[in-house]
Amino acid sequence: MVKKTVLSLVCTTALFSSEYEVEQLKKQMAQLQQQLYEMQQQIKVLEKQSFKEEASKVESAQPVTSAESSLTHVPEIELVLNGGYTSRNISNYNYSNGSIPGFIDAGNMEIPFNAKNGFNFNYADVGLSADIDPALEASAIFHIHGDGTLEIEEAYIITRALEHGFGFKAGKLKSAFGKSNEQHHHTWNFEDKELINFALFGIDGLGGEGAQLQWTAPTPFYLMSGIELFNGNPNQGFSAKESASTAVGYLKIGSEIGEGKLSSGISYAQGKSEIQNIDGSGNLIPDSFSDYGQTRLYGADVTFEYPLDGYGALTWQNEWIQRNKDTAAGVEKQAGYYSELLYQFNDHWAMGVRYDEIYKNETTDPLTSIEHLNRTSAKLEYKPFESSRFRLQYNQDHSKYIANNQKTLHEVIVNYTIEIGGHEAHGGERK
Repeated sequence: MVKKTVLSLVCTTALFSSEYEVEQLKKQMAQLQQQLYEMQQQIKVLEKQSFKEEASKVESAQPVTSAESSLTHVPEIELVLNGGYTSRNISNYNYSNGSIPGFIDAGNMEIPFNAKNGFNFNYADVGLSADIDPALEASAIFHIHGDGTLEIEEAYIITRALEHGFGFKAGKLKSAFGKSNEQHHHTWNFEDKELINFALFGIDGLGGEGAQLQWTAPTPFYLMSGIELFNGNPNQGFSAKESASTAVGYLKIGSEIGEGKLSSGISYAQGKSEIQNIDGSGNLIPDSFSDYGQTRLYGADVTFEYPLDGYGALTWQNEWIQRNKDTAAGVEKQAGYYSELLYQFNDHWAMGVRYDEIYKNETTDPLTSIEHLNRTSAKLEYKPFESSRFRLQYNQDHSKYIANNQKTLHEVIVNYTIEIGGHEAHGGERK
């Protein structure tokens, strides 16, 4: 009996010891994979620095052979897959025909992500980025919708030949207006766009065909200013006539406060506004608009980030935008803000809450001058590795009108994002 008991204890101990060793090996493997990823990122940074050093010698550089030249044209390629499962308390038809009074009319709301109850494959993004020569870089992002349609989300060139902190970009691009406008969906902090940004600019954000000039000051803290010029776009509140364009300007500042980091910015945009023409009976004429006055946008943002032990961090992000638009009947004034708090436990787990509100909606039509449209969101996300993310999000939304009646929407979204390849083709990342 004693022998059996001893043998049983020995086997049990060996079993637990084996399981413990397996778990330790798994942890060590995960740490090695993370270290490998960080080393790859450092290599990319060093390569970029090398190209910048070469850019300062462009004028005196010797001609390169065709073989050497071809190497600089091999692009980094990134593939992003996004989809998931959605459940909300209204039908797909009613949701797609909803409206945001004063901003988006019924049936005109673009919903490219998580559009229907049940499973959704939202998109596949293909990003390309390459150094053409020591002075020039090119990037393009092709967005393939879930239904298979293709669009060019961004495609631009960047020059590094300018000195004294200047940088130039031209093509089709997103504006750096505000805090989050130029970010792509897979880098958003939540599954849906901030309410005021979506209401004013739609799902694509402010931007389009245009050019950008930025200057980073040689100061001990981060100080950057920029100006941009785009073709007018009626979906963003501006005239689309040939003679009309949209001008954007901003100033962004960042500094360290103790162990934390504070960043803030102010933004302004202006362009011709337009009104829809009417016929002799007072009916709106489809696709017929006339310029009328100006549309002016004002924005301000502030973000505070504080690192915690290990990979942990606490981030508080806030942004406010107001639009003043001239019309034949007067000036429409619309404004809103969002505030979000993000808590990253470690390199795998994070959670966050966000509150959105459109608190000013003074339109020339009393029926659409509805204020205090708001939404509250909460999320929990898990990132097994840097290239994958799984997110659970809940929305309580009071911003939508269904059949001319305000409806409280309850949404639950389970979403995945998988990234394959280089991460630089999509530009700036968000936490």
